[in-house]
Formats: sequence, C-alpha cells, structure tokens
Amino acid sequence: MIQPDIEDAIKKIVRSTLNLPEGEIESSTNLRDLPGVESIKILRIVASLEKKFDVRLDDQVVFRVSTIEELAGAVSKLVEERQAP
Repeated sequence: MIQPDIEDAIKKIVRSTLNLPEGEIESSTNLRDLPGVESIKILRIVASLEKKFDVRLDDQVVFRVSTIEELAGAVSKLVEERQAP
C-alpha cells in the first residue's frame, strides 16, 4: 500500500471518528487542531489504524506526529517493515 492510499484511509478514519464532513481534512491538517479532538478520540483513531493496517504504533510516534501526512508516513514505514522478507 502506498502512502497516498494510507493518507486517504487515515482521513476516512479521522472523519468517521470525529464526525467531520468530507473535505475538512487535508494531508497537512494538524490532527490536534481538528474540532472535537480529545485524547480518547486520538486513541480510537490509533486503534482503528492499527487494526486496519495490522501494525502497532508506538506511543512516542503517536505523540510526535502532528499531521495526517506524518502519521501516514509512520504507518507506511511500519507496513513496509512488516512486508519485508
């Protein structure tokens, strides 16, 4: 799976979790600036991503990334590592 596909999946999960309309989220959107974001919802987003992509996001990574693009990069890296021989 390539990063743009991962970004699209993340946007969909974030929109669903936060009940946001389509188009409100861009790759450069800061997750913490979105309306309705609180710690528990971030955890729900992370859990959904881990389940969808079969990866484990380290807590430090979750708190270090701020944009959809950065989060997609972290997920993409984990997916690539998992698929490597």
